[in-house]
Amino acid sequence: MTKSFAFESRVPIIKKRIFPQKTTDLTIYPYEKMLLLILSSVCPFFSCVGDRTVSETMDRSEILLEANPDSSYTLLNKIETPDRLNERQFARWCMLYCRAADKLSEDMLYTEQLDRALSWFKNHGSVEEQAWIGLYLGRSYVKDKLFVPAMKAYSEALGLAKEKRLYDVAGYICSYMADLYTYTKQRSEERRKFEEAAEFFKQAGNERSYAFALRDVAKTWAFDDSLSLVLCYMLRADSVITKLRDSAGIGVIANGLGNIYNLMGDIEKSKSYFIKSLNSDTIYQAPTYLALSSLYYDENILDSARCYLAKVTGAPANPYTLVDRFYLGYLIEKDAGDTEKALSYLEQYQEKKDSLYDKQKQVDIIDAEKRHDVTTVVQDNKKLVEEKLLLFALAVIVCLLLVVGYQIRDKKRLLEIDRRKKFLEEEKSRHKKQKTELEDRLQELTAEMERKAAAHEDTSEYKKEIIMLRFEKLRQSSLFKTLKEQCRKVEPGSEQKLSEREWKSLIHLIDSFFPNTCVFMKENTLGLTKTETKICYLSFLNLCLSEEAILLGVSSDSANKFRSRTRQKLCPGQKGSDINETILQKGW
Repeated sequence: MTKSFAFESRVPIIKKRIFPQKTTDLTIYPYEKMLLLILSSVCPFFSCVGDRTVSETMDRSEILLEANPDSSYTLLNKIETPDRLNERQFARWCMLYCRAADKLSEDMLYTEQLDRALSWFKNHGSVEEQAWIGLYLGRSYVKDKLFVPAMKAYSEALGLAKEKRLYDVAGYICSYMADLYTYTKQRSEERRKFEEAAEFFKQAGNERSYAFALRDVAKTWAFDDSLSLVLCYMLRADSVITKLRDSAGIGVIANGLGNIYNLMGDIEKSKSYFIKSLNSDTIYQAPTYLALSSLYYDENILDSARCYLAKVTGAPANPYTLVDRFYLGYLIEKDAGDTEKALSYLEQYQEKKDSLYDKQKQVDIIDAEKRHDVTTVVQDNKKLVEEKLLLFALAVIVCLLLVVGYQIRDKKRLLEIDRRKKFLEEEKSRHKKQKTELEDRLQELTAEMERKAAAHEDTSEYKKEIIMLRFEKLRQSSLFKTLKEQCRKVEPGSEQKLSEREWKSLIHLIDSFFPNTCVFMKENTLGLTKTETKICYLSFLNLCLSEEAILLGVSSDSANKFRSRTRQKLCPGQKGSDINETILQKGW
């Protein structure tokens, strides 16, 4: 077993983890209702698979993705014939599936599926979504050994990520581009891409991925036998990962340092880092036990080599770890002189290697069958879409004809609505202008009256005009108009009197326009009763006797009596005097 082989086999395969981190008030006219009715009956046929159940399943999957990726992955696989989803839902399904698959180290989707998803994201998705799905597409091409299309997909995704300064996804893209150069044995390009990835991760603040990118740079130097540079990068990676207190990451980096010190001949440091790796990472321990066993085998301490070799159990991330275990066992027993055990290990090694090869071939055959099924579904789906589009086009033509018919029929009505709307807007603008002019005039008169009063000059004319303007404002108020309308539309047998809430609104409105009168009414020096106070406020509305009776909820005779009593208290000995005029005089 050569040193280079030992370094390659002892470092566990850690796959990169990729985690990508969305009322209008409408007036519906009759012809539009008819259009909506027809489309609502047609659309369910065109979106039979894009139903609410699929959306809810994907919503649940997205919620579970971060904490329980296995449950999320299971939910996504339960969606039957995802290739027949509409474009938006299919693109979303692809994104969620690839994210979950990446977390679980499962294979990406087929290139045909991801290419379709990328087309949708290019038209409707964000730049970040395009970059992620482009990365997944590149990885799918790599799985198919299609390196040129893979590099094209990576390059396009990286260009988008750089343009929008999406440093995290740019780092992952560079890492996978470097892996592609690993396949083609272009070490200098591989190293350059890993260095770019490290810089992007650093800019993104992704310290964990930054540490592993430094480790990957170190591996490229190891194959060039530049062990001093390897050690420099690995120590930097160890420093970064230690600050994060990431036990699994610390274990992986410590494993790498153990291999490096072994290559450099510093056996004690190598052992100490292997022990540190075992203490930190309690899950991926098989490669480290294998490395320790190999180290003791190199030192010819066969008992210790056997002891650590026996601990290489379970299902490591790298399937070749168990194959190496049997080969190392063969070497140990051969050196120990136990020919029977050595042959047993050799047979198991050969059997395991052949089994792994056969399994890979079987997976390739299954994969080919699945790809054929997917391709068939895609072709069938295209035919179905074409048929649906034809039917949809016919439905649209029918709808358009109906719409045109209704438009011709309703043209006069729409013109009338527009005319009324324009008239109302003009009236609103005119009232607004009058209100502004009224406010300005009131402010001007008030200021002038205050100046005259301060100079002890006659202000009666100003008072009269101010009162007139305030009455005008009162008549323009919505409450005034509502009460006048209420008096005109008396329904027989129904009670029309004002509620307590309406009385409060009326009193508040008049008090706001006539503040001096408000003070006079609150002082109530004349001993007005509650009903007589209401008569006083109703006087501002210039109502006839019957209208007052309606708002008070009494008969006309009772309303007349209330008026008389109120007038006597306000103007003792004066018959026929105006209640409102007297209130304004007393309350100024």
